[in-house]
Amino acid sequence: ELALMADIRVAAEDAVFALPEAGLGVAVDAGGDLRIAREAGAGWAKYLALTGRRIDAATAQRLHLLQLVVPGEELEAAARAVVREIADNAPLAVQGIKRAIDGYADAALPAALDRVAMTAALTLTSDDCREGYTAKAARRPPRFSGG
Repeated sequence: ELALMADIRVAAEDAVFALPEAGLGVAVDAGGDLRIAREAGAGWAKYLALTGRRIDAATAQRLHLLQLVVPGEELEAAARAVVREIADNAPLAVQGIKRAIDGYADAALPAALDRVAMTAALTLTSDDCREGYTAKAARRPPRFSGG
């Protein structure tokens, strides 16, 4: 979820990504599912959030969740090169472009994040959340009750 908050995402070829919360009995709480829906579509967001499946960097790039995938040993240099390219541009233009794109892409995000926060609060206090974390610690499958 943290990576999805970034403006531009660069990852190593061996990176993996997942939204494992449902398997722990909690809702996705930082909007990762909403950001996936925006970038890759609602179907992919539901598939990843509801199953908790992991995806590799190549799949994440194909879904438009990453802009650049590089060998691990090149990650820092590649990320710094992108930052340099942006920094070499006119600051007012960069700021204006970022604000305009964010304003368009995130138009409905604040209200949706409010709903996400409420759902997360409800699930974090649930019996299922307690069971999910207990089962994970005990290395056993959870037995969710819906409560």
